[in-house]
Amino acid sequence: MTDKPCIILRTRQDRGRAVRWIETAPDGTVVEFKQKGRSNDQNSIFWSLLSQVTQQRPTHNGVRMSAVLWKAVFLNALGAELVMLPNLDGDGLFPFGHRSSKLTVSEMSDAIELIFAWGATNGVAFRENPPIEDAA
Repeated sequence: MTDKPCIILRTRQDRGRAVRWIETAPDGTVVEFKQKGRSNDQNSIFWSLLSQVTQQRPTHNGVRMSAVLWKAVFLNALGAELVMLPNLDGDGLFPFGHRSSKLTVSEMSDAIELIFAWGATNGVAFRENPPIEDAA
C-alpha cells in the first residue's frame, strides 16, 4: 500500500478491497470517507459565473469586489466559515478559509445554484446558462 491509499467505490470488488485494507491496517490508522470532489466542469462554470457577477456588480455594500471576494460571499452564504485577514500593506482585506476546490459535487451544485438565484434577483444577466447536472 502507498502512504495514502485511495479507493473509489464503484464495484463490489472495490468494496472488498477496502474491507481487506481495513482488516490488515495497523492500529491507529485513520480511515476517511468522503464524497467525490467537484468536477472540473463545475469549477469552470463556478468561476465563469463569479466573473460575470464581478463585471456586472463590481461593488457590494460599498466594497469593491473581485471574483475571489464574491466567492467568499457565496461560500459564506452556504455556511462556510471564512475569516477576512488584512493584507501585508494593511490597506485591504482578503478571505481565508473554505476553498472551493474542497467542495463536493453536491456542494458545488448548491453554490452554482445560489449564484444563479442571487443573480436573477439582483439584475445579473448571465451569458451562459449551462445545465448544472451536466457539470457534475
